[in-house]
Parts: sequence; structure tokens; C-alpha cells
Amino acid sequence: MVQAGVYIGLRQDRIDPSRGEQATLIVSFDEKLFRAMVTVSSSDTGFSKSWPFKPVTVGKEYTLSWSQGEGSAMYDVSVEMVTLDGEHQLEETAVYVTSASPLTASIPPETVDLASRSFDLVTNHPPSHVELEVLADDQRVVGQSTFEVVGAEQGKPVRVTWEQQEPGNIFRIAARAHDEYGYWAEVEIIPWSLSIPHEDVHFETGNHVISEDQKPKMDEPWRLIREAVTTYGAWVRCALYVAGYTDTVGDAGSNQQLSDRRALSLARHFQQRGADFPIFYRGYGEKVPAVPTADNTDEVRNRRALYVITAGPPPRGGDTPGGAWKRLQ
Repeated sequence: MVQAGVYIGLRQDRIDPSRGEQATLIVSFDEKLFRAMVTVSSSDTGFSKSWPFKPVTVGKEYTLSWSQGEGSAMYDVSVEMVTLDGEHQLEETAVYVTSASPLTASIPPETVDLASRSFDLVTNHPPSHVELEVLADDQRVVGQSTFEVVGAEQGKPVRVTWEQQEPGNIFRIAARAHDEYGYWAEVEIIPWSLSIPHEDVHFETGNHVISEDQKPKMDEPWRLIREAVTTYGAWVRCALYVAGYTDTVGDAGSNQQLSDRRALSLARHFQQRGADFPIFYRGYGEKVPAVPTADNTDEVRNRRALYVITAGPPPRGGDTPGGAWKRLQ
């Protein structure tokens, strides 16, 4: 009995349906045959189809394709062959196909919580685990860990936490997410911010003008700001955020407007000293006191300002809750 030879192989064992890719089997024969029948079936998907060939050309590659939904499936492949002299042969094998779009990942900046060392990871399908690396602002690796994802649901972000083995002001978080299909996606975020220590300028009651005797208080923070921008500007584009606050003397609406004007005055002062980086400002009025007080309380510690340098979105925290910042032109 003459043994007929056949080659059976997948074009690729992982396909991307979002690009119109299909499961594709390549079949070729090394002997001319009277006829052949290739049958592909899967108990995983319920798929079954047969392709007849008559006659069979030696060396020709026959391409057999079919659609598969997302996921992995095992297919049984059988090839029935009839030689020119009427001999029947059967070859059987199995192939494994994974159908999934490549993994995509992002980290919404507003979800990063440095205090709890956590953030939301948004992916197009659930990841299986996430490898993490955390760098401090002196470029030291201060944390490396693997976060195992449990109970992830399609369409919902995963709350990821990281381990930090060494202390440091966090500069960059790099995450590599993996899925069950063998895809991976890298994403990084720079949640770094640097608060500039300073002595607060004292404004006259109801006034937003920086008096001449108060301007020397701006010298040291300006030096620190320039130093920080020079140091970290080699790695990221820095921006300065200036926030203003008031005590509870007066009505809340007037205090809000006053804090806006004072923040603008401070921002303009830095601009006039030669700032070549973006400056943003906003006032918080009496809404975020450093020291909680009753209404109409004259508290100097609440008549303050905040200078923060960041490499990304506006700073968010207890002193800087969400809201719109204005860019100084």
C-alpha cells in the first residue's frame, strides 16, 4: 500500500478578530491523489466543516479558513485521502487556536493614589497579572512587584496596588499587563509632584497686591523652583501650579475671588522673574483651610499659598481637590 503524505499546519495559532483575521489551516500533499477530504471540528465551539478536493495537486498549498469568536479552542483535523490506485488513508491531528485582540492598557491619571500605592488599570479585556516597577525622583528603583489579578470583569478597570521596598518621592510607575492569551501591553505614568517650601506672603486685608516688603519672601521659593525645573526638566516637561487660600473672614464668594486674584499675583511674579515653563493658578477661597475654624475667624495660617511642580496633570490631594486651573498667558 502506497503511503500518501500530507502536511497540516496553522498559519498562526493566535489571531486578531479586530483586524479581520480568521483561523487558517494550511494543507499540502506530497503525492498526487484521486481525491481528499479535510474535516475540521471543535467540541469547544461546536464548529464543524469539511473541504473536499478532487483531484489533488502535488505541492499546492490549500488554505482553509473559518471564523472564531474570542477565546481559545481546540480543533480536531482529519484528512481522508484516496490515492490514484484506490488506496484509502487517514491522517488525524489537533490544532489549538487563540482568538483575541491585542491587549491595550491605560492608567487614568486621576486614579493614582500615592498614599495607598494604587491606581486603576483600564484594559480592553481582563489581564491575568501586572508587572510593576516604581522609580523615585532620583531615578532609583524603589519598588518592583507582580500584581496577580483576581476576579476581573470585562469592561471594568482593575485596581492595582504596588509594593515599595525603599522610601522615595515617586516619579514614574511602569506597568506591564499580561492576559491569558499571551498578549502584553506596557503603560507608564509620571505622578510626580514636588511641593516648594516657602514663607507665605502676607497680603493686606482684601488686597491681592504683593507689597515691596513682602517680595523678598519670593526669592527662596523662586530659587527652589528654578533648581527643580533644571534638575527634573532633563526627564520631563515641568509646570508650576500656584494655589491661593483665605481664612473665613468675609463671605465665601468674596474669599473665592480674592484667592483667585492672589494666586494670579503670585503666578505673575514668578513669570516676571523669567519663568520659561507653564504656570497655572487657581484660588480655593476658604474651602480648604489648613486649620479648621468657625466662620469669620481671622486665622493667618489659612491665608496661605501653595507652589507645586508637576510633570503631568494638576496636583490632586487634600489641599488641591479637583477643579479647573487657569494657565497664565
